[in-house]
Amino acid sequence: MKKTVIWDFNGTIIDDVGLCLDIENKMLKDRGMKYGYTVDDYLEMFCFPVIDYYYKLGYTFEHETYDDISVEFNDLYDKGFLNAPLKEGFLELIQRSVDSGNKNVILSATKQDKLRYQTKQLGIAQYFDEILGIDNLLAGSKIGMAKRWMEFADVHPDNCLYIGDTLHDLDTAKALGIRNCVLVAGGHSSVEVLRQNWDNVVMSLNEVEL
Repeated sequence: MKKTVIWDFNGTIIDDVGLCLDIENKMLKDRGMKYGYTVDDYLEMFCFPVIDYYYKLGYTFEHETYDDISVEFNDLYDKGFLNAPLKEGFLELIQRSVDSGNKNVILSATKQDKLRYQTKQLGIAQYFDEILGIDNLLAGSKIGMAKRWMEFADVHPDNCLYIGDTLHDLDTAKALGIRNCVLVAGGHSSVEVLRQNWDNVVMSLNEVEL
């Protein structure tokens, strides 16, 4: 049966963990704060809302705001974006989904206009029927936006597959009533964190069943 496949973007389609970690360590070093975090550290610490992750890193926002930090991070991310590759198995999986007649949708905490531009930069925009991003740079919740879209598009949750890489993706799927959710390790959360909270966890997109 044809379905709607909802894809997270960062960490699910694009392998940007290394880029994010490099930026975080640079920003911490520039501020004289503890830096040198590893990928393992990142995977254990990263969380939503993102401001809580920054608190874990030691930010207090006494002398600069979360908005200031977010703008700086996003500027550095944009400069390094094309150095981040697509996740292994993505092109094969999305092509299979398209060939199966599924509707494919990106749902991301990336700003809407930036998300559309980035998918064009990566040469993958043509695979998607909808590209849905948030309306600000502060990595807010995707849930409200997704609910509005599903109501507008008349998409039934029982006919959806949600593919993500964090517990926020799982929360989003549950909030939308989507029970068919697969979490892919190797994105922005460790496999241990994912498996503590969900049974359907795979190690790569190559293992995802449509």
